[in-house]
Amino acid sequence: MFGFWFKKNFCDLWDNFFHFFIVNVIDLVIAFLFAFLFLFFSRSPLVAQNYRLLVVFFIALAGSCILSVLVFAEGKNAADVANFGSAKLVKFADNIVPSIKIGLQFGLFAFLVAAVSFISIPFYFNMWIPSDGSEGTVIGLVLLIVIFWAVLVTVLALQWFIPIRNLMGNNFSKCLKKSYILFFDNTALTIKMGLVGLLNIVISIFSIGMICSFNGMMLCNTNALRLLLYKYDWYEVNPGMSREERKEVPWDELLRTDKKTLGPRNFKSFFFPWKE
Repeated sequence: MFGFWFKKNFCDLWDNFFHFFIVNVIDLVIAFLFAFLFLFFSRSPLVAQNYRLLVVFFIALAGSCILSVLVFAEGKNAADVANFGSAKLVKFADNIVPSIKIGLQFGLFAFLVAAVSFISIPFYFNMWIPSDGSEGTVIGLVLLIVIFWAVLVTVLALQWFIPIRNLMGNNFSKCLKKSYILFFDNTALTIKMGLVGLLNIVISIFSIGMICSFNGMMLCNTNALRLLLYKYDWYEVNPGMSREERKEVPWDELLRTDKKTLGPRNFKSFFFPWKE
């Protein structure tokens, strides 16, 4: 499955390159605007020093929520492309208002996870190994380990959140619950998705966010969930299997139609499709 998923992601991003380029530019403009406001007000003499932390806190929260709304607005296109359809800007525009509620909820949750990471982890690390050279406590190490793994598992599980919303339309609580279920049921695949996500981040950095970026990574994860659902459909039509039998998923058979639909897509077809 992983090899086909990787290939399909590349083909989908290539076939819809200009669409994702335009939507990524919109997201990046918003992201850079909030980054500028964050840096400006964190040092601005226009705001009293006692209130700077509060101001930048709300700027970061607003940026997280607004970007989340825009990413969820692109969800309809991600689902259509994953189903061998095409992406259109009008779908993105029409889906902005319906995505406000779920986008604000996800943005708030993601912000809280980030806040816990940046505040709790350094705090408990300092309890374990104090910066002043004094003797630390084992409690600090224990709490550091607990928070670290809780955050890591949550970040990995959240890779499934937006695809679940895109393909199933569930509300926030159901998406969050299913995200953790999918993580624990497909831990190896989720970790591979995380590694591909890191690759996408590297590509995004070197392309200044024009390639991959938020929406490219969302499409990759939506493709992963769409293919993974074939496994659960297979479970439903083959009840009563043992745990060992459930591990032997016949991916070649389940993906046969998708492979045929995608086609061989050799290197020449990407740059000279008219010669195929």
